[in-house]
Amino acid sequence: MFINPYTAIMKTIIRIIKYAKPWRTAIIFSTIALLLMSGLQLLLPMVARELLARIAADNLSIKIVVWLTVALAGVYIMRIIFQFTHDYLSHFAGNNLVNTMRHKLYNHIQQFSPKWFLDKSTGQVVARVNTDTMRLENLVAHSLPDLISSALIFFGAIGMLLYINPLLTAFLCIPIPLILITSIFARRIRKLYVTAKNIEAHMLGDVTDNIQGIKEIQVFNRQDYESQKIATGYNKLRNAWLKAAFWRALVNPLVFLMHGMGHITIILAGGLLAYHGHTSAADITAFILYIGMVYMPIGNLARIIEDMQDSLTSGKRIFEIMDTPTEIADSPTAIAVGVLKGDIEFSNVSFDYQGIKEVQQESGLTTEEPVTHILNNISFTAPANKTLALVGPTGAGKTTITSLLTRFFDVNRGGITIDGTDIRDMTLKSLRDNISMVLQDVYLFNGTIGDNIGYGKEGAIQDEIIDAAKKAAIHDFIMTLPEGYDTVVGERGTRLSGGQKQRVALARAILRGSSILILDEATSAVDNETERNIQAAINKISGSRTMIVIAHRLSTIMHADQILYLENGMIKERGTYKQLIDKKGAFAKLAKGGIQG
Repeated sequence: MFINPYTAIMKTIIRIIKYAKPWRTAIIFSTIALLLMSGLQLLLPMVARELLARIAADNLSIKIVVWLTVALAGVYIMRIIFQFTHDYLSHFAGNNLVNTMRHKLYNHIQQFSPKWFLDKSTGQVVARVNTDTMRLENLVAHSLPDLISSALIFFGAIGMLLYINPLLTAFLCIPIPLILITSIFARRIRKLYVTAKNIEAHMLGDVTDNIQGIKEIQVFNRQDYESQKIATGYNKLRNAWLKAAFWRALVNPLVFLMHGMGHITIILAGGLLAYHGHTSAADITAFILYIGMVYMPIGNLARIIEDMQDSLTSGKRIFEIMDTPTEIADSPTAIAVGVLKGDIEFSNVSFDYQGIKEVQQESGLTTEEPVTHILNNISFTAPANKTLALVGPTGAGKTTITSLLTRFFDVNRGGITIDGTDIRDMTLKSLRDNISMVLQDVYLFNGTIGDNIGYGKEGAIQDEIIDAAKKAAIHDFIMTLPEGYDTVVGERGTRLSGGQKQRVALARAILRGSSILILDEATSAVDNETERNIQAAINKISGSRTMIVIAHRLSTIMHADQILYLENGMIKERGTYKQLIDKKGAFAKLAKGGIQG
C-alpha cells in the first residue's frame, strides 16, 4: 500500500501541534506577532520608493522627509517589539511542549513490561526521551514560524511587485519554478536524516553500554577493540551526516542561481521598460529591494527543510514508541484488591518469551533474535504465611515464576490466583502493593543508603528505616560509615559490595511490609556470617507473610514449608526438605552439592 510521504509528514506535524494545545494562546499571539513583523518588513521598500518618486518628480520637502523618517523609525520600533514577542512566546510554547512530551514518553515507557526492554540499549531509549523530544522545540519555535514568515514575505512581496508593475513582476517570476527541484531533494534529505538518526541512537547505546561495562572492558584488556568499534561506528555516523549535508548543499547553489537570475532580469527587463517609459527609477529601486524578499524565503527553504526534517524524524521516532501498546495493563474490569492474605495458586501455567522480536520491531528499536525460556503446565499452591522454595538448574524457570506472579509477564496458558482472585483481574498497582522483591542483581539508585531503604515505603520515617536495616543485618555496617545513612551509594550502588547491596535491598523489602516477599537468590553475594544473620532475620518474619525463595544456598531452603524442584520448565519433585532428601532423587543430588543453580 502506497503512503504519500507528504501526508505522513502532515500527520506528524498535526500530531505534534495537538500536544502543544495547552499553550495555544502563546502560539496564537506568537503567530500574530510574526505576521505583523513580516507585514512591516514589506513596507520598508515602499518608503524608499516614495522618497525616490518624490525626488524624481521634484516634489520633495523637509516635511515629507521628516514624515518618511518617522514612519521608517516607527516600522523598525514596532518590528523589534513584535520580534521579541514572537521569539519569547514561541520558545515558551516550544519548551513546554518538550517538557510535556518527555513526561508522556517517560510515563509510557515506564508502563512497558520487561519483555520490551530485554534487548534494548539503554542509550537508545534515553535518546528518544532526551534528544528527540528536545528537537521538537525547534519545530515549534523556529521551523514552522520560519515557514509561515517566509511564505508571507514571499507572497506579500509578489503582491507588492504586482501592484507596482505587473509586467516586470512576470519577468521576475521566470526563475521561480526552479524551486520545484528542491522538493526532489527534500525527500532524499529526509531519508538520509532518518538513517543518520538511527545510527546516532545506536552509537549512543554502544557508548552507554561501554561506560556501564568499563570494568569488564579493562579487566579483559578490550580497550583497543572497543575503541576501534566505537571509531568505526562514529565514522559511519559522520558519513551519514555528510551524505545528508551533500544533498542539502545542492539546494543552496540553485537558490543563489535564482537570486542572480532575478537581478539580471530586473536590470535587463527593467532597463528596457524604463528606456521605453513603461517604468520609473523608483519602481526599479523598489523591485531591487523586493528581490531579496522574493528569493530570501526560497534561500531559507533549504535550512527550513533541514530543520523540519530533523524535528519530524525525531517526532516519528517518539511516536513509534508512544504508539507501541503496553503488553501488561489493567483490564477494563480490574479491581483494586487492597491488602491480600497471600494464598497463591498456579494452575496449569505455561509460558514462553516468543514474540519479543515482533514487539520490538513495532517500537523501531534494535532487535535481536528472541530468547526462549519455557514453563510447561506448572501447578502448585503456596499458602498464606508459608515459605515456598524454588530450586533447580539455571534456566529451569525459577525466576520466570516470580516474574509471572508480579505480572512482569502474562501467562500464555493457565492462570495465577492470589486469595482466589486471578491476578489479571486485579489492578497492577494493587497487585504489586502486596509484593516485595529482593533480586540477585540488585539495583540501587544514586542516592543515600537511607533513601534506598526508604524507597520501599512512601513516607517512611528514620526509625522505620533503621529498624528494617537491623533486620537485614546492615545497620552495624552503615554506622561505621562517616555519614551513616546519609552515605551516597553511587550509580547502581557502586560504592557498596555485592553483599552490602543485597542487604540494603532486603531492608527495603522488609520495610515495605507486604504480604508476599520474593527472595531471588537474595543471599548469593554475602559471606557465611552475614548469611546467618540475614537468615535469622528472614526466619523472624517467615510466619507473617508468604515467602517465595529462589535458593542459592542450602541453608536458605532447609526450613521451607514446601520445595519445588524444577527442570526444563517443569516441576520434577515437590515436598519438604526431609521428604526430598529421603527420596534420593534429583533434589537430593543437588543438595549434596550445596545447592547451586
